[in-house]
Amino acid sequence: MKASVAFALAAAAIGAAALLGCATAASAAGFDGSQDLLCAPTDIAQCDPGARCERVSASDVDLPAFLRIQFGKKRLVSVTTPERVTAIESTRKIEGATILQGAENGRAWSLVLDQANGSLTGSMTDGQGVFAVFGACMVQ
Repeated sequence: MKASVAFALAAAAIGAAALLGCATAASAAGFDGSQDLLCAPTDIAQCDPGARCERVSASDVDLPAFLRIQFGKKRLVSVTTPERVTAIESTRKIEGATILQGAENGRAWSLVLDQANGSLTGSMTDGQGVFAVFGACMVQ
């Protein structure tokens, strides 16, 4: 299963959170939706309907290595050319997490951003399976 634009962007956001979160001394306020973020996926698993999962790379599933979360514009944007964009349809803050959700091309995605450290966890799903993505973000 190849990742759609939404999958690609959401997964990239997740990964950046883990990789880049350690590279910044940003305050927790930066991870609460008040500032745009640069994110990268670090670990990705692709699972089929039988719950068989395998670790894959971002390039294996057509995900960008980095993406921006633009809270003000309510969108995820790849750092690649051509630019890939997907709308953030829902943003919610709850119990130390910023939760982002959206859907595109028959697929749904959800990202959970830890407000304390910028780590990112997410999933992208369709009728053929799911991607679980882990990563890191830093304030841009």
